[in-house]
Amino acid sequence: MSSAAHLAGQTLTFILAAGEGARLYPLTADQPKPAVPFGGVFRIIDFTLSNVLNSGLRRIYLLTQYKHERLHSYVREGWPQLCNEFRPQDGEELMCLPPSCGKRYRGTADAVFQNIDMIEKSSAEYVLIVSGDQVYHLDYCELLHRHYTSGADLTMAAVPYPLKPAASLGVIEADTAGHAIGFEEKPVSPRPLQSNPEQALVNMGVYVFRKKALIEALRQNADFSDSRDFAQDILPVLIRSRRAVVFQFDGYWRDVGTLDLYYETSLDLLLTGKALDPYENAAWPTCTLKGPKSLQRSWLASESRVSKDATLSACEVWMSIVSTGARIDADAELKAAIVMPGAHIGSGAKIRNAIVTENAVVSPHANIGYDAEADRSQFRVSEKGIVIVNMSEPGHRHGSWRASRLRL
Repeated sequence: MSSAAHLAGQTLTFILAAGEGARLYPLTADQPKPAVPFGGVFRIIDFTLSNVLNSGLRRIYLLTQYKHERLHSYVREGWPQLCNEFRPQDGEELMCLPPSCGKRYRGTADAVFQNIDMIEKSSAEYVLIVSGDQVYHLDYCELLHRHYTSGADLTMAAVPYPLKPAASLGVIEADTAGHAIGFEEKPVSPRPLQSNPEQALVNMGVYVFRKKALIEALRQNADFSDSRDFAQDILPVLIRSRRAVVFQFDGYWRDVGTLDLYYETSLDLLLTGKALDPYENAAWPTCTLKGPKSLQRSWLASESRVSKDATLSACEVWMSIVSTGARIDADAELKAAIVMPGAHIGSGAKIRNAIVTENAVVSPHANIGYDAEADRSQFRVSEKGIVIVNMSEPGHRHGSWRASRLRL
């Protein structure tokens, strides 16, 4: 039986962080999705990076593309403590890998394929591939142990998920022994779990491959489909071969791929009893440049998370997140709002059910989230009615936008 440390030492880790995150626009207007601020003091990438490091993995490659300079800068500035933990002489490193000059990553499988030389030259036995834009805590050594004991070519992490939202994700079918026997991306009617007909088994985008099996699958499918994606091109092949197994995760996991999901997952952090606590979990710390100790306790804020360097002046904050560098002036009221870094809420402004984007300015005495028609005339509003405040001048209508999307 291999120990967790041995399995971790035999694993290369690729974090897929190249996607644009068009469905999160305007939060991704100036930065890639993994770099979007989250929870007042974090960025989305912090959850995956913390999972990797807490699991003892030390050969880590961040595949980046869209506005990659912003993410590269954050990793360099936000994670300097790693230098003391890594042993470069043993090949341990955290490296950002954008596409080679003149190339682009055209999908998840293509991103890894373009770095296949690194995989082939490595002495590692396993390759862990994870998404850099999801919120959860998971010890990847448990996944590696499942992979090692199964003898499979591929182990897919999956989580039970409500049927309706599962239709926008990938759904896995497994037999009673845990072998993957079916997979469908964004099914019209997700196949429910036998144990719970109200849930489906959703692909988390977290995979362990036997190195040789991954190389073979990538080279045999080098042409790929138009998507050049693991879900479309690689997973079905290995599932049909009967060499894929499922690792069922029963903890908290959220994909924050839309504005509504981002908002709902953010507010989940405020609920007592939620399985995920990135602020006070010493056993599984979520690391970041601005860590959990940078939160303040203020009598002005109830059931909220407020960054230590945010400024609150005789205002009222309820069930909200106020991020680093934000400023809330006197007599302002926040209810179920997310105020992102550097935003300024003017005196007497009232905001509810809204996301105030980075460095946005809300005019004094503005009312946002109280009149749907007025909100839609000035701001972008999500499908579920969340108002996105991303301009500095009142009355400035959000123009139309288009963004191409690389699914990573």
